[in-house]
Amino acid sequence: MVAARLLLLIACLFFSALATARVMPLAAPVWAELNARQHEVLAPLVDDWDGMEPVSRRKWLGISDRYDRLSADEQARIQRRMRDWVRLNPDERSRARMQYRAMQKLPPDRRSNLHAEWERYQNLPPEGRRPAEATPAPRRPGAALQGQVDIFR
Repeated sequence: MVAARLLLLIACLFFSALATARVMPLAAPVWAELNARQHEVLAPLVDDWDGMEPVSRRKWLGISDRYDRLSADEQARIQRRMRDWVRLNPDERSRARMQYRAMQKLPPDRRSNLHAEWERYQNLPPEGRRPAEATPAPRRPGAALQGQVDIFR
């Protein structure tokens, strides 16, 4: 009887400890632990890798695992995007994440319209890409001197 109560108490303590234990995220490997193929695919991230959060490292590892199944164009796009990403400063990365989340909340039809609009914009010549409000107003001759003291009077 005492042994059964003791066993029950131990079991209760064990399960309560499990219930209150914090779930630790799975560790992701440091750069030195990656294999040669992962080094090759993830090369643009080498300088940032060990400072990344484990969640981000696992995401990139998943991409590297699927990399060989992608077309050559998709592989080139991923490499280009990795290089672009590492060039961003922390504020730019934060803005990019926020814009991505905002895009994901849009309805699919609106999202596809934005993609079409972006394609049209990309096909414009450089001078056509400037927004109308950013175009400087034509200057009048002498406008820079207006309101200045005339030292020749």
